[in-house]
Amino acid sequence: MTQTLRFPYLVPVILAILVLAPMGGLLSLGRLPGFEPQDLQFCQSTYIRRVVFFSLWQALLSALFSVIPAILVARAFALNGEFPFRALLLRIFGLPLVVPSVVAVMGIVSVYGSEGWIPLGRSLYGINGILLAHVFFNLPLAVRLLLPLWQGIPRHHWELAEQLRFSAWHRWRHLEWPALREGLPGVLLLVFMLCLTSFAVVLTLGGGPKSTTLEVAIYQSLRFDFDPVQAVILALLQLSLCIMVAVALLKLQKLPEVEISISSAAGESGKYRSRLNRVVILIAGIYVGMPLVSLFIDALSGPLAQVVANRYLWQSAGKTLMLGLGAAVLSVIAGWFLLRASSQLVIQGQPGRARLVELCGSIIYVVPPLVIGTGIFVLLSGYINVFAWVYAIVIIVNAMMGLPFVIRSLGPAIRQNQMRYQYLCHSLALSGWNRFRYVDWPLLRRPIGLSTALVAALAMGDLGVIALFGTPETATLPLLIYQQLGAYLIPQATATALILLGLCLLVFWVLERCIGGKADA
Repeated sequence: MTQTLRFPYLVPVILAILVLAPMGGLLSLGRLPGFEPQDLQFCQSTYIRRVVFFSLWQALLSALFSVIPAILVARAFALNGEFPFRALLLRIFGLPLVVPSVVAVMGIVSVYGSEGWIPLGRSLYGINGILLAHVFFNLPLAVRLLLPLWQGIPRHHWELAEQLRFSAWHRWRHLEWPALREGLPGVLLLVFMLCLTSFAVVLTLGGGPKSTTLEVAIYQSLRFDFDPVQAVILALLQLSLCIMVAVALLKLQKLPEVEISISSAAGESGKYRSRLNRVVILIAGIYVGMPLVSLFIDALSGPLAQVVANRYLWQSAGKTLMLGLGAAVLSVIAGWFLLRASSQLVIQGQPGRARLVELCGSIIYVVPPLVIGTGIFVLLSGYINVFAWVYAIVIIVNAMMGLPFVIRSLGPAIRQNQMRYQYLCHSLALSGWNRFRYVDWPLLRRPIGLSTALVAALAMGDLGVIALFGTPETATLPLLIYQQLGAYLIPQATATALILLGLCLLVFWVLERCIGGKADA
């Protein structure tokens, strides 16, 4: 048994090296050209203070505007189990998990731009556009995180409340709020963290220096200002903020699981309350679906044929596909060994060490990708041409970004499979490839397929690392869209965004179906 744990432990060691080495590059400020000791007194810099304040302010507003409406929407879903379009709307609410950020930005511009359905003109660019895009992404996520809290309320509690003739306020106070308040702070902090590390949304919708966050400021310092000292200071600040939020999130330890099934709690009685809940659901569904529908319409009415005929587009699509599949395969393999090591430790009665092994895969929550990219740039730029290694860097960083999703979706299945068949496989002398072929693969292929598809879609839509290291010759579709936006080619960018969205959804569907097999397999 001890031998079987040696190889999986290589994965945490490799992850530690991939994180600690860039951190070492960030801390080696003294060897950077142009560094002065007074540069560390960043509190005296008006620019850095403004960037830090705006980063925290927009993350706080985005979290509140996402989670507070999500409470109403999740409650409406939970109390309307017979709503005819409930399953469809829950699927629509899952789309932002796989829709690339830059595609969602194009959808937001299509709806709220100067020629959109709800024109906001120039006021779209800045805090307004950032909030609209962040709510688009995080409202559905918060709904799917909060919904199980209502479904966890026992049915007999609802029946007892009905017998005691509780009013709506008393049901909320004595049934719903006690179940909600345990998981709500964790959801709020998670959304805050996601908005704090948001890059593509702020880069494209920020609209200028007044709406710059730490992530965007790091990118600008390296790619436009050529100031690695300032980039390192900003990266260290971003890392410090993320660590503080992650520690607070870890102490809460009440983050609920994402809702998978579409079962319902006991519904409210009363036609008015039922209609009101359905109106809330429809408004949220329209808000989430409208950018994608508008993007589809604008792309079809624009120069789609001209964009499709461009050979450079398909070269970028090929690079996007290669990076996505490479990151997905690497992430799933690393997640597999991490989870196998964790499950074996649980069987051996060491749950603390098992939890520590799994936490290694979630290190990307604490160390944002752009911070790792900055550390790699500073660490290696004096020895090699980092831009020549762009594909390897992007694949590795995106694989690390996908590890938390692999652990989340594949972890429960591996633990259950290990506990059920560990001793049977040992008695039959099944190990290695034979065990994987005859025991693990038939039972785990569906979560493996889901994990691979999800990581591939996320990596294909990532703009952060490729924007830091990419060049026109190595541009992926997200970077191509950003370049088109920078050249004010909005119709071409919209058409390219539709192609990227279609490619991500196609890859997600093919990988999930081909690897995962049929639903009844």
